[in-house]
Amino acid sequence: MNENWIKNGQEAVNDDDYVKLNAGLMKVSDLNDYLASFPSSLLSFNKLGEFVYYKQLPEMNYNPPELGENITALAKTEEEKKQLTEIFHKLSTGEAKELHFADQTNTQKRFMVDSYRAIYNKEHHFIGINESIQDIYPLVEYYLKETGQKLINDPDNPNGEVYRNNQQIDAESGASEL
Repeated sequence: MNENWIKNGQEAVNDDDYVKLNAGLMKVSDLNDYLASFPSSLLSFNKLGEFVYYKQLPEMNYNPPELGENITALAKTEEEKKQLTEIFHKLSTGEAKELHFADQTNTQKRFMVDSYRAIYNKEHHFIGINESIQDIYPLVEYYLKETGQKLINDPDNPNGEVYRNNQQIDAESGASEL
């Protein structure tokens, strides 16, 4: 773990310590459990683009070695590095408040969306970015059920063929399921 990201020798509080929030008070352990309950993956970056938070399940105790590193350190390729640099620029300058990207392995029954949202303080100054990854297909299914609407194939949609012919992809191994 990159220890340089802990600034000015500040000591972290323990699980049983309380943190004063803008409208309340919570134990660190309760705050961790609350954040862990979010249904999506969640990462946070500060205003310098440093990776400062990684959401994990309550029973996990993992500190990613990338904590404290710049957002671009998460990139596996030069193309990903370029995209993360552009995302940080657009959100930190106010050019965009939120950006969404679809996973390339999406199918008709799974639609993963990677969302980046700018975070602002009460003075409306940029202070960081939250990244969340979520399968939105269950929400689409819920919407369709509640409204009685249906999804139909659109023969004029240039992306439609991709999803009609796309095989189910195993998220762990990348293997196709025939």
